[in-house]
Amino acid sequence: MMPWQLKYAKRPKRAEPRPIAECLPSININDLSEQIPRNYATITLPNAALKYPQVASMRLSYHSVEVTHGTGRKQHFRLKPIKTGFGKPRYAFVCSCGRPVIKMYFRLGNLACKRCHDAVHLSQKLDKHRRPILKAHRLETFIALKTNIQQRTRTRLIKRYGEKAAMPQSNYRTRTPALWK
Repeated sequence: MMPWQLKYAKRPKRAEPRPIAECLPSININDLSEQIPRNYATITLPNAALKYPQVASMRLSYHSVEVTHGTGRKQHFRLKPIKTGFGKPRYAFVCSCGRPVIKMYFRLGNLACKRCHDAVHLSQKLDKHRRPILKAHRLETFIALKTNIQQRTRTRLIKRYGEKAAMPQSNYRTRTPALWK
């Protein structure tokens, strides 16, 4: 039985589903933070197209990033320095909507934040029965890709992966003997 709020709700139907943020190509500011100049110089990244195929070139200055797409279109983003208290500041992109973000996503020839593209994370699309499977898969991939972690940490993560993989899907679908009649 459907609640009356959902039965009579007037909500627009989506023409296409919301994109998944993990599947969209992205630029992380942490990858660029080493090359951001501290003075008034402007640096052109020579190999930006190798790392980001959607980008023809990138120019970095201490306060902005200029991204030239493969079509010749240019986008400017301000950089916001975040004081960490340990000397060098950490940076964030300032999206066209005004939000400081760490990751910018490519979609439909445009570079913007996750909220501007109306993207969601994969865990938001999955229900409570499939989320532990996703978590176990991510943990397994992390263990396989990280080869330089300590043995103690590796065994702890493998133990956690085993617990997540053997976890029941829900409390009501487990088969246990009935203790009452």
